[in-house]
Amino acid sequence: MAGSVVSNKHAGVVVNVGGLGGVRLIQAIASNPETAIYQTDHPGVIVKLFDLGCEKVGEIGYGPFMSFQAELANFEEIIHLESLRDFVPAYFGANIDYEAKYAFIAMEYLEGQNLRHWAEEAAATGYDPEALDNLRRATHEVLAILDSFHRHGLIMIDFKPDNVIRLSNGNVKLVDLGAFFTPRHRSNVASFLYTATPDHAEVLIDASNLQAGIAPTVASDVFSAGVALFEMATGKTRLALSPATADEMLAMPEIYRFRDTQITDLWRAFPHLKKDMPLVHTQLVERNLLFSEAWHLLKAYLASKMPDWESLPSEQRDEILLSTGTTFILEQLPPPLAWLAPAIARATTFRSIRARDLRELIILLGNPAPDHVLSDVAEHCLLLRHLRDLGIEPDFAARLNTWEARLDRVSGHWAISVPLVARELGENARFVFLRHDHADQEGHTYWIAVDESEAAQVARTPVTIARLAKDHRSWLR
Repeated sequence: MAGSVVSNKHAGVVVNVGGLGGVRLIQAIASNPETAIYQTDHPGVIVKLFDLGCEKVGEIGYGPFMSFQAELANFEEIIHLESLRDFVPAYFGANIDYEAKYAFIAMEYLEGQNLRHWAEEAAATGYDPEALDNLRRATHEVLAILDSFHRHGLIMIDFKPDNVIRLSNGNVKLVDLGAFFTPRHRSNVASFLYTATPDHAEVLIDASNLQAGIAPTVASDVFSAGVALFEMATGKTRLALSPATADEMLAMPEIYRFRDTQITDLWRAFPHLKKDMPLVHTQLVERNLLFSEAWHLLKAYLASKMPDWESLPSEQRDEILLSTGTTFILEQLPPPLAWLAPAIARATTFRSIRARDLRELIILLGNPAPDHVLSDVAEHCLLLRHLRDLGIEPDFAARLNTWEARLDRVSGHWAISVPLVARELGENARFVFLRHDHADQEGHTYWIAVDESEAAQVARTPVTIARLAKDHRSWLR
């Protein structure tokens, strides 16, 4: 949410936060015309302040007020879900001052980098094997977390790398919660405050559906995830076109005229989108295509080049489209990140042939563990037997990635990442108890799943998988 000039309008203001008392705003670290995020005199606490100023005396700004209400309601809804609250900043309180015309939400300050900046640093290292594995793990974890939100009926809508913070311990958290579509919106879809940006969302589809009372689906987040992957790899949110190709397409207005009519209609309904949602004609002139328009343009272009296009079976047309689009994306990625191209294509293409959910996307992004590792886990991992005894089928063990298994040199067998198991088990992670077995010389700890009574015998407070859900140095035998 950073702007070119950071506003310090409310620096020095003291806000009253329940449980913390008076909290003084020290310095704005990011701002836009409606909100600013402030450092405070309480270590570990930041305040997101919504400027409700309005030209009319005695009134407050409607837009910022609605944004505050939406984000606060989303925050409160998420933190009441135990399996999700660890994936967002801790919440300390919120309030509104009608006289001073501001509202605020006090939350945890997250020490780390957003995914975009972190990916830029990874690129600077030349993508050594460790950096690539870390990048794969981070993207997997982010998408798995987002999938956890989907399982609770929450859609993020405007997912982007800037809204994901990677902490110093390797964990990730989602920030900027105002755009979420949550279960409370389903009874009144029209009340949902849609704030997605054209670079990261299919605004034409989403806005049209919302106007018709149709709720967003996971397809919206799958699309945004695809754009986010491209942005992490290239620093850009739009696909570049060569001048020759752009000029060729510009000379064929029949392949984009209808789409431009739809965009013009969108401008009439949402005038503020005119700057960020240019006509396809303009995108071609600028040689940069929004992902939401690229596939429509590519399909029309292929149809114009292949006389028998319409007579081909639909499956064959889809295959040609996906293959061509994947190659187009691949050519714009750094060579070490070529493995991202199929996932980006499957995430951003037409919804009819798009990855059905984030789990499908996660599989496309995987770096599967070798067969001998999977076989060893299936035969010797004590956790799998324990879960089956509890009536839980551990399907995830058959699709482990390289970073999700570690050789335990004491037992001679492979162990499974605790954070992975915690995500897979969801709410059930609270009911799987553990006993510490040993630690290795690198500080990794190994645990064995046991019943509650045994766990209570070795620890005053029994340890569960949920308790270790954020510890990437913990492993289950």
